[in-house]
Amino acid sequence: MSRTSGMLVVDKPAGMTSHDVVQKVRRQLRCRAGHTGTLDPRATGVLLICLGKATRLARFLQQTHKVYECVIRLGWATDTYDADGEALAEPVPVPELDLERVAAVMAEFEGEIEQVPPAYSAKKIRGQPAYKRARRGEVVHHEPVAVTIYDISDVQVAGAEIRCVVHCSSGTYVRTLAKDVGDRLGIPAHLAELRRIRVGSFGLESAVTWDQLVEGELEELWQRTLDPAAMFPDWATAVVNEIGLGVVANGGVIEPNGVAERRRGTGEDPTHGDWVRVLRPDGSFLAAAELLPGGMLQPRVVLG
Repeated sequence: MSRTSGMLVVDKPAGMTSHDVVQKVRRQLRCRAGHTGTLDPRATGVLLICLGKATRLARFLQQTHKVYECVIRLGWATDTYDADGEALAEPVPVPELDLERVAAVMAEFEGEIEQVPPAYSAKKIRGQPAYKRARRGEVVHHEPVAVTIYDISDVQVAGAEIRCVVHCSSGTYVRTLAKDVGDRLGIPAHLAELRRIRVGSFGLESAVTWDQLVEGELEELWQRTLDPAAMFPDWATAVVNEIGLGVVANGGVIEPNGVAERRRGTGEDPTHGDWVRVLRPDGSFLAAAELLPGGMLQPRVVLG
């Protein structure tokens, strides 16, 4: 087996917490593991699991953008803003929905917006997840948070349901979006279904299913993992030479004479303060480095 660290993309099933998935991955691949951002138990889809030494790189993936397929059900609202919550009132009749009006209302949420997280959420208040306080009957108050909804597409209307695809920044609560869309339409609403189809550069096409995870052999599962060097395709790359290797080993700053090759990533050209993946001469991942003026690189996370 040639790899002991990297990242596994898992298609999380409904009814399971993100922690449940991490625990299964730990047992199956026999290594340390950690996710890069939770999915609600009812939600399904892409969950990125960092493995071995690559768990130290998880923080660089936590703030990346997400894409969701969602179903908003009109007629009643819940205390959690999704189908797991308690209804806040008796259901109300839903008038026939006009697709053009619905699409126009949803377009109003595109761009940078202020959003209030749900009371039942993992967002912490004085060190404790808000949902724990809400379950104890405490009144939970969140301040509005700035998030970005890049695009709401494929809007469809069927009876009392709205289906759409939401491309948004990290930290966006699609549950809150569902509730707010209902408010704007004048009809109580909640999020009925949620499926995450992409996190940054990684989509369902890269994911292993739950059955494949449970039934897969150790070697087979490691073959499905991504090498750390492939975890950040949008980052620019610097391949170091022997001078650069020595500098990193001694905790120093890599100067231009320590770099044998520089390559662009799939994102924009890096500027001062951006992240660069530093590779060894053999192409394996060495470090995540911050780009400094003059093309110098300051390693911040070294895998060793």
